[in-house]
Amino acid sequence: MDDRVWKNVSIALGVICALLIGVAAALMVVGPKSGTSGDTPQPSASLVASGPTSSGESITPSDSSSPGPTGSATARSSAASPALISFSNLALDAAKDPLGSTRTFTFQSNGVGDIIASVTKISKGGYVKMCLSVDGSKPNCPINRPNHLLIIVGAKSDATPNTWTLSLVGYGTSHPTVDVTFGWTTTTPQITLTHGRFQGNNGKSTAATDALGGLTATFKPRGVGTLNFQATWTIVSTDASMSLSDVSSSPAISLDQRKFQGVDHITPVFTANVDGTKSYQVKLVNTGAAGTDRPDLTAQISFP
Repeated sequence: MDDRVWKNVSIALGVICALLIGVAAALMVVGPKSGTSGDTPQPSASLVASGPTSSGESITPSDSSSPGPTGSATARSSAASPALISFSNLALDAAKDPLGSTRTFTFQSNGVGDIIASVTKISKGGYVKMCLSVDGSKPNCPINRPNHLLIIVGAKSDATPNTWTLSLVGYGTSHPTVDVTFGWTTTTPQITLTHGRFQGNNGKSTAATDALGGLTATFKPRGVGTLNFQATWTIVSTDASMSLSDVSSSPAISLDQRKFQGVDHITPVFTANVDGTKSYQVKLVNTGAAGTDRPDLTAQISFP
């Protein structure tokens, strides 16, 4: 091939490269800024659901097609220390259980910060659908892969009050037991569980009966103040026990124990002085007769 042909080929290749560079630049200008595919622009602060594995792998939920909730993007106040609380050994109903219900938690933020919503433990082989929404918006609903956990990241609150709702249910016919942790910025931490299970255990407490028959919540106050715990349940009047423990070290130290007979709520409302140097655990269990009915538990915890 002579020099003239090589010259023409070089010119043609140069033109093609210039065109490709121009197209790539155009795509960078008009494409989604978030790097996700599709034609819908992504907000600057969105709720992105993912599930961490032991290797740190991120999992995109299979049933979440839109960005999740965020608070206002105009907030400017600084974030305070988040309120943190975990609920452990919580039994979930299966979504396909005709008598099942969805465990639902609600809490309110009123400061700038990250919202923590994380399922930190799932019983072996369990599948969980977790949905998070803010102020009644469309929820973001990831589902874990086998032997993977769930965490919703990227949700942020602002200085104006935002009401957050998180629901948990076993996916399909799965009915696992889980641990779930919450963190949010607020001046007055308070969280409410609705549609909890409250099965009786005939006075014999085990991990399995506790999972279906009450709740176990662990929290660390941010300072000195008062713990406030109240609970009600439907269908039956039954016996129940409640305890408060200092779990800052092992073994735990029992601080208070209450027993209730033939009631459908805790009376009076339980209060105790707590401080930010310790971690505490509240436990409520239905110690009445086991049955086929499914009492519906509502419980609320406030702490400093």
